[in-house]
Amino acid sequence: MSNWLRIGLYGGIHFIQLFTSLLTLGGIADQARYGPSKVCLLFIEDYRDDNSNPGYYLFSANSTSCSGIMGLAALGMIFALLVGGTSLYYIIRSEFRAVRLIFGMAIVSAGYTLMAFIMAVVAAVGLSHTCQQFQGEGFNCATIFSGGFFETDTAQTYTKSVGTVQMAVASAWFCFASWAAYTALEFLNWRNSV
Repeated sequence: MSNWLRIGLYGGIHFIQLFTSLLTLGGIADQARYGPSKVCLLFIEDYRDDNSNPGYYLFSANSTSCSGIMGLAALGMIFALLVGGTSLYYIIRSEFRAVRLIFGMAIVSAGYTLMAFIMAVVAAVGLSHTCQQFQGEGFNCATIFSGGFFETDTAQTYTKSVGTVQMAVASAWFCFASWAAYTALEFLNWRNSV
């Protein structure tokens, strides 16, 4: 494989890793949380009509999944920069990488691939669970998100976009796929260099 083709292949994979991590982080941080206390809208429970205020609905939101997803996405950005920078450095300079370095990069990328898979699953299941809660009361998920949410301590309504959260979930799956592809390439490089 020519050096330019390798630069394009690895550079493209690392760009996708970085970009999808950024989209996941931004989508969850901006649209799956609301209010001063950053209430997470994933895995909400007990969505019900407020008997004392007809027309208003209450729910319990105690999940820390938004913070976990955001932390894993931020870690993905750091790994994409570090691992991507290292692999591109050796490819651009046409330098030989030691077998231990190739193996180490394969192990690191395999570890993050697992974390990206967990991130994508948690995001997908969390959003699905939340939408099922809304649908259980006869509402469309997008309608509830666009209508907005409020905290009891504030009078402000925080409108959100379920489409942006769905994009963040899809981006998490693409992040996982890009790390899986890179892991496969590095294990192939390691096997061929032993």
